[in-house]
Amino acid sequence: MISKAVVMVGGGSRGTRFRPLALDQAKIMFPIAGKPLLAHTIDAILTVPTIKEILLIGFYDASVISDLILDFNTQLKFSGRDCTLKYLKEFKALGTAGGLYHFREEILRGNPDGFLVIHGDIVCSFPLQDMIRVYETKVREAEKIDALLFGVKLSNYDLFVALNGSEQSSFGTIASQDDGKVVHYVEKPESKISDVINGGIYIFNESLFRRLSHAKISKITIANDNTNFEFVDEDVISMEKDILHNIPDFGKTYVYQYKGFWKAIKTPSDALWANELYLERIAQDKSVVANKMLQKPSINIKPPVLIHPSATVNYENGTKIGPYVSIGRNCVVGAGTRISNSIILDGCEVGENSIILNSIISLNCKIGNWSRIEGTGINLISINDIVKRNGPTKIKKVLNADNSRVIGIKDSGNICILGSGTHINDDLYVLNSFILPNKSIKDDVRYEIVM
Repeated sequence: MISKAVVMVGGGSRGTRFRPLALDQAKIMFPIAGKPLLAHTIDAILTVPTIKEILLIGFYDASVISDLILDFNTQLKFSGRDCTLKYLKEFKALGTAGGLYHFREEILRGNPDGFLVIHGDIVCSFPLQDMIRVYETKVREAEKIDALLFGVKLSNYDLFVALNGSEQSSFGTIASQDDGKVVHYVEKPESKISDVINGGIYIFNESLFRRLSHAKISKITIANDNTNFEFVDEDVISMEKDILHNIPDFGKTYVYQYKGFWKAIKTPSDALWANELYLERIAQDKSVVANKMLQKPSINIKPPVLIHPSATVNYENGTKIGPYVSIGRNCVVGAGTRISNSIILDGCEVGENSIILNSIISLNCKIGNWSRIEGTGINLISINDIVKRNGPTKIKKVLNADNSRVIGIKDSGNICILGSGTHINDDLYVLNSFILPNKSIKDDVRYEIVM
C-alpha cells in the first residue's frame, strides 16, 4: 500500500528564470488558478485515500510554506482525514535527490511498501491513483519492482524540442519495451531516442535508498580524489543523472505512459500557460465545488474566469473578462475594461477602459485609465507549421529573428509582466515587457526590461 508521498519543493536556486515574479514570492507559492502551485500538487495527492503522510522536502525557509501547511493540516483535522503534512528543510540545497537520502529515515519510518515522489513545480492532471494501480499490478506480476516512472508521451516531439530546446530543457527521455519495462534513460538527449519524457513523478520502494547510497559513496570518492580537478559536492545528488541514468540496468523499472496535459513551471510564461490548463480543467469538472469557483458565462464573462469573492469588478460600459483570467483578493477592476489570458494577483487596481492581454500583474499594482498592458504571445499553430516545413532547428531563428523584440521567453511566446507595486499612468501602452517591482511608469514601454 502506498501510504506516503514526498514532494521535492526545491529552493536552492535564486529563481532567475522565474523573475521578476520570484522577487516577490517563492515559485511554489505563486498563485495559479486561484491557489498556490504547491497547493494543486497537495490536493492531487490527497485524492489518494491510502496516503497518510505528505513530506515536503526543500531548502526554502520554513516560513515560506508554514501557513500553507497549517491550513492543510487544519482542514485535514476537521474533515477527519487521517493524513498530515510536514516540511523537512535541507541543511543546504541537496539537488533533486539529495534530500531523499538525507531524510531517508523519515521517509522509511513506518516501513511503507512504496512511496510517491513528486517534483513540486509540475502541473498535470495527476493520475496518481491509476499510477498506483499499475505499480501494484506490476509488483504482483514481477514479485517486486524497483520503480515506476511517470512518462509523458509527447504528441509532437519536434514541436516540443523546438519550443524548449536542448539547452533550455531539463527533461530526460525514457525508452521502454512493450510491457513498460524501462531499457534506457537519457538526460537531455542530443537526438531523439523516444517520444516519452520524464514527467517528474515516481513510485519507489526501499531499493531507492541502496541506489542513493551507491551514488553518495561515488560522490565522496570522487570529491576526495586528488587527481580529479573538478569540484564535486558530495552532498548533492541528482535524481536524473545519478539515479535514473543507471536504474534501468537493474531491469526492474517500468514506465507509466501519460498522454494528458503536462508542464514543468520554469518561467513566468509557464505559469500563465498553467493557469489556462487548470482553469480549463475546473471548467470541465461538473462538481458543486468547481461550479462555485468559476464565474458564470454572461455578456461580461467569457469562461473560464476565476474572480476572488473579495474582488470588485465594475461591469458597466461593456466590461469583458475572459477567457483564462484569474483575479486575486481585494482587486478593483474599473468599468469598460478588457482582460484576457492573464493573472492578476492580490491588491491590484485596474483603471477604467484599460486592456490587459497575455499578462501577469503582480501584487498591489495600479494601472491607470485607458492603459493597455499587452503580451502578444506566439501562435503555436503557426509554429507547428514552420516545424513541419523546415524542421525544429529553424524555429529558433524565427523566434530570434529580431532579438530586440524577444524578452527571453521562448517556450510560449512573449508575455507582459508587472512586478509588485508597479504603477502605470493613464493612457500608456506596455508591450511585451518585464517591469521590475515598485516602478512608476510614465511613458510607453515596448520590448524592454525596466530595471
